[in-house]
Amino acid sequence: MSKNGLCAYWSRVIELVKQVDVIFNASAVTFNLFICAIPFTLILISIIGYVLSIDAAYTELVRYGTELLPDITYEQTNSITVESERIVQALLAPLIQGRNVLGITGIIIMLFFTQSLFHSLKLVLFNVFEIQKRSHPLKSILANFLGLGLLGTVFLFFSLLASFISLFELRTIAVPLTEIVIELPWVYEVLDILLPLLFTYMLAFVIFRFMSEQEISIPDAFQGAALFTVLFESAKLLLSLYLSYAMSRYEFIYQGYTFIIVLALWVFYLSILFIFSAILLRAKIDQQKNS
Repeated sequence: MSKNGLCAYWSRVIELVKQVDVIFNASAVTFNLFICAIPFTLILISIIGYVLSIDAAYTELVRYGTELLPDITYEQTNSITVESERIVQALLAPLIQGRNVLGITGIIIMLFFTQSLFHSLKLVLFNVFEIQKRSHPLKSILANFLGLGLLGTVFLFFSLLASFISLFELRTIAVPLTEIVIELPWVYEVLDILLPLLFTYMLAFVIFRFMSEQEISIPDAFQGAALFTVLFESAKLLLSLYLSYAMSRYEFIYQGYTFIIVLALWVFYLSILFIFSAILLRAKIDQQKNS
């Protein structure tokens, strides 16, 4: 990209940032995400638990939650060390214990509350990309359920993939009919980095492609997913570094509400990153059309 092209690109980005109410839209997505969190978790427990087991569903959801959160490790005033994984476990434990009571209720609630979350995501994409298409309300609801099913499929696929990989010992590979053993001590470290990246990437792709009612092309949706993944991982790393320094101060001020405050800010940041990645993608598409 030439210097003039780069200047034109960022000028378009700034223009779109001014045009799209980023804070308002991010607030709407954050609000609906919090409303939808518990029902969506119950649905995932049901789906993964049915295919694998309830214990496996709990383990997988803890892993997903830990991967989607920044690294939070701090020592409380009572000298108890708190980590991201333990926080996620504490949040999920009541849902797992009450699964027999909440399962059907969660599914029914999910049918209603996913509409608000997906509708807010759809409005963001429609506003950023100036999509004028307005489908029939029933068709829009069906499209939302399709998006829900695809998101659940992504969670299920990576759960099955992790379970499949755990069946094999990949650190050492014995060559048949020989005494040669290939040692790969780094393979699980690579998978620990690669799988979360792919998971985030596929989630973002489903949102870009299907929350826009397929108005965003597949190649553009892949590019948008890549932009979001880079922004997401960068923000998670930076926030983890910041919290390693500042978390004790937050805990001193907010006491037992510290994690709620940090979680709310993180979800809000994620919403902003999603909108900004959509803006970056729209600017790129506009530049390609004008070139």
